[in-house]
Amino acid sequence: MHSLEAELSVVRDGLQLVINNQFAPICVEMDALAAIQLIVGLTQPRHSLGNVIHDCRYFMRQLGVKRIDHVYHEGNKCADLLANMDFHDGLDFHIFDVAPYCIILHLCDDRNGVEYPRLLYDS
Repeated sequence: MHSLEAELSVVRDGLQLVINNQFAPICVEMDALAAIQLIVGLTQPRHSLGNVIHDCRYFMRQLGVKRIDHVYHEGNKCADLLANMDFHDGLDFHIFDVAPYCIILHLCDDRNGVEYPRLLYDS
């Protein structure tokens, strides 16, 4: 699966999970700017990922979500840690009843408004 397809699929699956479990209202944040641009951009009926894009838009309308906010990779530590977890069960989608230990400190930091610096390198 291509990384852009994976990012869009995660958004779609997450929005569907919110609908199914009545978790609304929510805000949507992600660090994949290309995926955000496809979801909130102009209609592209012939895009190869058009079905996933359509699903994301449909679920966002159902939830009343008006936008997706872009966050830099440094501000998305929990998602990064979860994406790098080593799963051996062969599943593509995981739902946790309790936050995995590796992200608890980052969840607390997020709740407390801790900001992480973004490092820029000269080329």
